[in-house]
Amino acid sequence: MVLVFIEAMTNSSTFDKVAARNMLGMVKRNCDFWLVDVPKITSCIHKALGCINTAPARRSLMSLIFWMADKCPGEVVSTLLTIAPPGDSTALALWEVMFSVPQTLQNVLKELLIQLQDRHYRVLYTHWVDTAILRLAILASSDLQDEEFAPMYLVMRFLRQRRPVVLSLLLRAMMTLSQRGEMARKLKVMLPDLMWVLQYGNKAIKIKALVVFRNVMAQLEREEASPIAVRLAEFLLPFFDDVRLMYKP
Repeated sequence: MVLVFIEAMTNSSTFDKVAARNMLGMVKRNCDFWLVDVPKITSCIHKALGCINTAPARRSLMSLIFWMADKCPGEVVSTLLTIAPPGDSTALALWEVMFSVPQTLQNVLKELLIQLQDRHYRVLYTHWVDTAILRLAILASSDLQDEEFAPMYLVMRFLRQRRPVVLSLLLRAMMTLSQRGEMARKLKVMLPDLMWVLQYGNKAIKIKALVVFRNVMAQLEREEASPIAVRLAEFLLPFFDDVRLMYKP
């Protein structure tokens, strides 16, 4: 039944799309009888998103994939890794959705840690994306103390690259991870590399990096945060100049 509703959302009829969205909301409240079909539903959502351009319909399907990832992360992750070719923009959008909420992110990263280590081919985008996400998953999924976390990141340095797709996924995950005070304090070691991202990233990436900065800085003592804030201001001035030009009449 869920597959029928998803298929209906690709129909050109506005009525069909609205009815399908309403029905999807109803079936989420009665999930026991269809959660056995998570792989099929994940594949169907991935296919349907390539045909749907309307924002409400896309949000409904994104909400469903997020909801399934929260309930059955292993099946959703395994299916996406299997069906999506490297560089698939629809799959990348789905990963970003699943990276947006703390508990779901933790579950998905644990599954990625297991499954990426077991695979010997490119599954997310390129070898660089797989490696970077795998390294983030190792850090986020390991119960490392501050004195262990920092040296491990300094070996990995996965933020020091100029690949927008990689940075976007990493920063989306870091935005979510840094919502927890304990993790935000650990991410302090990444601040120099976030400065680097602010220098070379595009506007969308810079905005994500600034959110991580805000969350990390909120956990620092004033004496520790002040010199970082001064240096950060140097990077922000050109950004605000761009914003003013964007809205200049």
